[in-house]
Amino acid sequence: MGFYFVCYVLVGMCFGISGTIHLARQDERRMSVSMFWLNPPAWGEIIILVSAFAPILALLTSLIQGGLWVFLTFVELALGAMIARFLIPLSAMNGLLLLTPIVLAVIFGALWGFWYI
Repeated sequence: MGFYFVCYVLVGMCFGISGTIHLARQDERRMSVSMFWLNPPAWGEIIILVSAFAPILALLTSLIQGGLWVFLTFVELALGAMIARFLIPLSAMNGLLLLTPIVLAVIFGALWGFWYI
């Protein structure tokens, strides 16, 4: 159970980081925090989009594999998003957002049985 907790909290953190960067790009008061994302390249938009759909994939994966454990998965995703929002400094989120696709590929590959970690 610890494996699933860590995986879903990490997916929630990726979602929280991408959401915070997306909001920072829209808010003029936080623009200085996300200087890299002022004129985002296409791959930057794709990273944010993939991170936004990751919790939906996590919930579907949990529903298929565990049934009613999907409710606990929702709580774990929310915990990860809150950790990302309140405990990670905004200046570090730009770099962490670049690592998001690697983290999501490793986690979903392990959850779907492509490899074991």
